Amino acid sequence: MSARAASVLACALAALAPALSAAAPPAAKPPPAPAGPPPKIPGLPSVARIRVEVGKDRLVVVHDVNLPRGEWTSGDLGLFVSFGGPGFPSAIDAHLHAVPDGELSAADDAAGEAVALERAPRRPPNAALLLGRPQMAGVVAKIRDAGFRKATQPSGMAVLRVRTVAALPERDASGAREVLARLGVSGGAPLTLLRIEVAAADESVGIARAEARLCGPEADPYPLSVAVLPRDPSVRASAPPGLVAPMFATRHASDDLCVRFVTR
Repeated sequence: MSARAASVLACALAALAPALSAAAPPAAKPPPAPAGPPPKIPGLPSVARIRVEVGKDRLVVVHDVNLPRGEWTSGDLGLFVSFGGPGFPSAIDAHLHAVPDGELSAADDAAGEAVALERAPRRPPNAALLLGRPQMAGVVAKIRDAGFRKATQPSGMAVLRVRTVAALPERDASGAREVLARLGVSGGAPLTLLRIEVAAADESVGIARAEARLCGPEADPYPLSVAVLPRDPSVRASAPPGLVAPMFATRHASDDLCVRFVTR
């Protein structure tokens, strides 16, 4: 190649360099860092009570979740609670209660500290799963360091009380209504459920009967004991065969609680 041809080729390449650089594919981005494990709840919680309060046109589902202090020393807690059914709730709130020393839970009329709730389409990475399953819509209960410290001071345990308001479900062919409440999971293991209640919200509503069972693909079929409140002395209680106290029921992580009731 002559000196003149080489000079022409060099000039041509120099002119094309910006275009070639622009056409080149961008450098590949490094792969995202793998997500770490979800946060852990410091102690092993238990579901002290699930209560269904029945009104004339709506119901309130109350979850009382015992939160032991465990290995917690400091820091805020984010706990994910997924919605039950049927349908989405019309309102939801949560309060943190102290458990008096020597007691197993907080009283119904105990004054608690309001807990901020943030709705989420699924469990966010910075929240620990408490009720339901991570892929479901729900709320994150944001418990502040100072609030948890104060609530666990008397006995080493606090109660997170979550109240969900929903429309009264339609009656089925037998005249019963059914509500689905989420159960607890911690570290993949199901939480113990201690008590189930169905209560009339006011004197205009009477509970003729109520029943409960675990529901889900792995659920045991046995009926669970339910307390109907207030108790009507004119109604003779009859326990179905095979009745099991909730705390002794065999639980699976996929279980929900289905509660059926008939009003008078």
